[in-house]
Amino acid sequence: MRVLIADDDRELASAIATSIRHWNEEVVATVTTGGLDVIRNVDRFQPDVVITDIIMPRLNGLTVCHHILSRFPATKIILFSGRLDAYHPHVVNSGARAFLPKPVKLAELRRVLEEVAAVGPGFSGMIMPPTPASPLLFPSLSPRRQILNS
Repeated sequence: MRVLIADDDRELASAIATSIRHWNEEVVATVTTGGLDVIRNVDRFQPDVVITDIIMPRLNGLTVCHHILSRFPATKIILFSGRLDAYHPHVVNSGARAFLPKPVKLAELRRVLEEVAAVGPGFSGMIMPPTPASPLLFPSLSPRRQILNS
């Protein structure tokens, strides 16, 4: 599987790339400069999977996701973020195949990457992170706001 990694945090992007290579997958590019460069690199390398942060300079990951899928609909995208959650309407409607919260746990990333790779072209849902132990009182709120509102 050919993977492109995009995050403006160079250390995190490098750690993810190292892990993916260790899992015997090919990392075609690691982009740390922003969304426009992600699009350029997707055009150049046409990866099978793009793992991208949502909050990035010069085009956010959601805009990048829509652009990639309009040109390369078979590309599987995994979004991650420390600000938005998997149930945010923009994330749910992004077309991405999976979402992971930051900080990214490598074991969880590996599980999601394997699941995304196994998903066929007819799949239109999203692989979500494990559900929390307690039900969400206000599903549209962040975990911090959940605590404040309970």
